[in-house]
Parts: sequence; C-alpha cells; structure tokens
Amino acid sequence: MIFEGLILGIIIGKLRGGNIGSLGKFMFRSSFLLVFALILQLGTSILIAIGNEIAINNRMILYIISYIMLFIVLFLNLGRKSVWFILIGALANFAALVLNKGSMPIDVALLKKMGFENMFQSFEIGALPNYIDIKEAYSFTAYLGKKFATPKFYPLKQIFSMGDIFISLGLLLFTQNIMQVNRYQYSSKIIRFDSIDRRKGL
Repeated sequence: MIFEGLILGIIIGKLRGGNIGSLGKFMFRSSFLLVFALILQLGTSILIAIGNEIAINNRMILYIISYIMLFIVLFLNLGRKSVWFILIGALANFAALVLNKGSMPIDVALLKKMGFENMFQSFEIGALPNYIDIKEAYSFTAYLGKKFATPKFYPLKQIFSMGDIFISLGLLLFTQNIMQVNRYQYSSKIIRFDSIDRRKGL
C-alpha cells in the first residue's frame, strides 16, 4: 500500500505538470531521525523473521524507539497538511502494536484466503511473534489491525491496516504536492519579473 501511494503520487504529480526532480531536493526537518526510524523498524522485522531471540524478546521497546523518532519528524513537519494523514496512520499502527505487546493484529483467515500459505503456516507454528490473531487483539485494536485486502484483480496481493491506508494517502498527497513546488516558484518568478518590466516601461 505504501509503495502504491508513492507511485500514484508521482503519476498524479506528473499529470499536474510537476517535476519529479523536486522530490530529490526536498528534505524533512530532522530527516536523519526518519532514516534511523525506518532502518530500526525494517531491521527489527527482518531479525524477527529469521528467529533472532534478542529482537523477538525486545521487539516492543525497539518498535517504541523507532516510532518515537518517527513521531518527532512528523511533528516537526506538520506545516504540510499531507503529513497529518501520515501521522494519523502511524499513530493507529503504533497503538495496535503497543497495546498488543509488540504484535500487530492480523486477520489470519484472510491470510489463508489470499493465498499467503507460507505466512499462514508460519503463524500457525508460532514463528511470527510480531503478529497476533485479530480475534485475540486488545479491545478496539482489532479495528486497527491488518484486516483489509487488495482486490482479486490486483496483481500484488497485500493485507493492510487502516493505518496503512492513511499513511499511503498521506504519501500520495505529499509526493504530488512536493512535485509542484518548483513549478509554482517558477510561475511566481515570471509574474514578478513581468510586473518589474511593466514598471520600468512606465
């Protein structure tokens, strides 16, 4: 879902006449924290997947640290409206993880229905401690878990959460908006120079 949000954002940005090069020039405030947060989350997930006991036993604190860094970056960049969607999605996923002791609720029946046999079997034998059956999720977090799936016609099968949807929407809006920055700046310069020329003509 997150990948799709980025791709759609770029496509819409291009259709609106934006410049893809603008993405490479943009920097979040405290972007180094964002990089650390993503590396920590990805690294933790990989270590859990290969059965690393340290990562499994300390996944709760590792996820909390990574989310704290992520929240700091998002709060510092709330001047952009699209970041609010990303923040809401991140908070939803964070709540689902923390309130279930470091395990994200997931619809296990949907795993099997969507054809994720390896993941389903791994879950059944307890090899996926970072996931919990959505039926066993704490209170309202069942609604925040991974319970949505891509349509059958979509080639990339995925199961995602409400938080993932908000993050993807935020990335879509953010990406295409950033691509417009140079375009608007260029337009404003043309208007400014045109008005100066007119004054000189007077």
